[in-house]
Amino acid sequence: MKALTRCAVVGAVAVAALAAVFALLLMNPVQTTFQGVVFASGLPTDVQSVTVGNENGEFHFYFDFEEDGYVLDDIPPYLVDLDAFAAFMANSARLSALRAIPKKDVDMRESGLDEPSTQARIEFFDGKVINLTIGAMERVSGNYYAIVDGFDDVYIIPHIFARQFMMPKTQVITRFVTPSLVVSSPLSAIRDITFTDGGLARPVTIQSTAAAAPEVRLAAMSFGAATHIVRGTADYQLDQTYGVEIFGSLFGIIGDIAGYNLSDEDIAAFGFDSPYMTIEYDMVNGADARPMLLKIAAADDGRFYANLGDTGTVYVIDREPFIDIRFENLPVRWFLTPLLMDLSAISVHAPGSDYRFEIDNADARNPVITYGGQELDVGLFRSFFRLITSAAHDGTFLGALPPSQGEALVSITYEYSTPDKQPDTLALYQGAERRAHVYVNGAGEFAMKDLFAQRVREGCKNLISGRPIEENW
Repeated sequence: MKALTRCAVVGAVAVAALAAVFALLLMNPVQTTFQGVVFASGLPTDVQSVTVGNENGEFHFYFDFEEDGYVLDDIPPYLVDLDAFAAFMANSARLSALRAIPKKDVDMRESGLDEPSTQARIEFFDGKVINLTIGAMERVSGNYYAIVDGFDDVYIIPHIFARQFMMPKTQVITRFVTPSLVVSSPLSAIRDITFTDGGLARPVTIQSTAAAAPEVRLAAMSFGAATHIVRGTADYQLDQTYGVEIFGSLFGIIGDIAGYNLSDEDIAAFGFDSPYMTIEYDMVNGADARPMLLKIAAADDGRFYANLGDTGTVYVIDREPFIDIRFENLPVRWFLTPLLMDLSAISVHAPGSDYRFEIDNADARNPVITYGGQELDVGLFRSFFRLITSAAHDGTFLGALPPSQGEALVSITYEYSTPDKQPDTLALYQGAERRAHVYVNGAGEFAMKDLFAQRVREGCKNLISGRPIEENW
């Protein structure tokens, strides 16, 4: 079966994707007060075929009666910009000139009609044919000289008509590499996504908690109400502001066509045998739900080649934010922020001391906190809980740290009431002056103020003795 764009049927009946466009054209007929020369005043669906030859080559758009739709030369249907194609056919069906000039008054060389580079043949379903030859631009108006077979004069045709016949067939190819966002947030349109290479030291996977597998939902409990989990050497909660910036830049990417209907070898020649970056993700963009594989390769002048899936199409795009993704910007500043209602115990270890606080959440609104069998003040404990869950990095990204050595300044372990959820441990080890290296479940990548460890040690003692807790560090 031929590659078809099913745009119209015989008899000027609008169907499918162009129905709205044709309806609009039907409501806006050719104006009878036009003072120029009208060569055709039909509808887009009156045009059976258009054949064009210009400096960019030749192309042929035509209606295939067997397939009941238009064939746009060798352009695959999924690449067609229907609005651009509708405009092309509408202009072809309503071809006119602004004015006529007797041939004897026109210098054919200066008008570009002695050796024209652009010719078009428009055939209509009723048998009418227009053979159009386009010359040079008229300097004053910016419109173009033209002659039409069967008409005696030289004509000035509007720029909008002339240019479409002077451009390559790729004018009707969509410039959108990826679909535009149709839902309220890119965070809800992308589920699991993995970025590989680019400026990243290792592949980074970000997983959505919406409709997620049990393993992901359990991981999300470490962060309370997280929408996405960042998988590094440790797990983190996604910073939504940065997530919107990165995810949003994956939608509605516009590029210039570099090639289409390309073989695997052709695509590899653009550098996709070893791409600069690969992004693989699951997209649920309204009714459009599908896996996406976007590959990026370096081009010239700071731009990039983009290839989506196995479409055989390569675009040239500008430097979008996702190309410069930085891992350290993905996590929120806070390391572990579980909900109190999900916990069964919190243990704190510091040099020379160990504390274990039992949590009874039978009544989630009024938890009972005990230490060594002693019930503690809930208000003080909530203050202590705010302190320990405020652990946050200071923007210093250290990369993947080696395994920790020596005794921790402080370590905090959260135990969960859900049996399948493994405990989380946050541990601080001495780093640079007044800084501590932070390890989450044994993996370290960030630094923070070491004063936090002192505040936690003090907080444990004050909680037990019933004294106020300093939350600031």
